[in-house]
Amino acid sequence: MKSLNTLVILTSVISTSVFAGAYVENREAYNLASDQMEFMLRVGYNSDMGAGIMLTNTYTLQRDDELKHGYNEIEGWYPLFKPTDKLTIQPGGLINDKSIGSGGAVYLDVNYKFTPWFNLTVRNRYNHNNYSST
Repeated sequence: MKSLNTLVILTSVISTSVFAGAYVENREAYNLASDQMEFMLRVGYNSDMGAGIMLTNTYTLQRDDELKHGYNEIEGWYPLFKPTDKLTIQPGGLINDKSIGSGGAVYLDVNYKFTPWFNLTVRNRYNHNNYSST
């Protein structure tokens, strides 16, 4: 009986965290063109209904082992229209800042779930920066 109670508590905690809740993500990438390593730390929260918010902070490791701040970003999205259980239309937006300026973007996602474990998202995104990227 004791092991059954533990199993029930464990499965209910795991199953609810898959659909909604907070998360922490980290990533690293190497850019050959600039010979830089990028580290990213991201925290976010997804609600039960599909809306979410995400905060990102990045750093780059230069050639001389110099760690520099990359950018900060906050992003949010909301499932606006769900005509079927498999199709979702979801707008979102983000703002970011870095040492040379700031920017933002708005986007529209169209997501189709083929199976519970496979889906496809098509995104149309408009970016705007208050600095020149060239």
